[in-house]
Amino acid sequence: MIIDTLTRAEKNAFYPAVIRKALRAVIQQEPHSLPPGKYIVDGDNLFFNVVEGETKPLAEQRPEYHRQYIDIHIVLAGEEIIGAGNKGLEIIADGEFNDAHDIGFCTQISSETLIHLHAEEIAILFPGELHRPMASQGAGAPLRKIIVKIDSALLSA
Repeated sequence: MIIDTLTRAEKNAFYPAVIRKALRAVIQQEPHSLPPGKYIVDGDNLFFNVVEGETKPLAEQRPEYHRQYIDIHIVLAGEEIIGAGNKGLEIIADGEFNDAHDIGFCTQISSETLIHLHAEEIAILFPGELHRPMASQGAGAPLRKIIVKIDSALLSA
């Protein structure tokens, strides 16, 4: 996982080119003015969703993971806490993995780390890294964010 700001990450030469491309695509769309919905950059390989919702207390959010896609969580307005765990932690499944949507849920994240994101900050989560997005440490609050999806196969392309 990587934590950064949107504008610094887009220019960081140490990040894979596909991650910088994805962030550049978001910035070029003027993300603060985009209505909620799905935005295609490169078919199913690279796309993003603008989401408006309410955070929930961390304990109410189910940990999730992906097998195919890299997630980039970008906060546009509000604050978000993402509970996260290192890749390789034991995954105790909480239901069947949904291959069509590349998402599975699990019962817990052992040795969970809390990522605090504010406007213009990002968290990059790779396949297999457990996370609980859209959370807060208190009462829920409005959150506007973008979730970028990058097919992890593009890292080796």
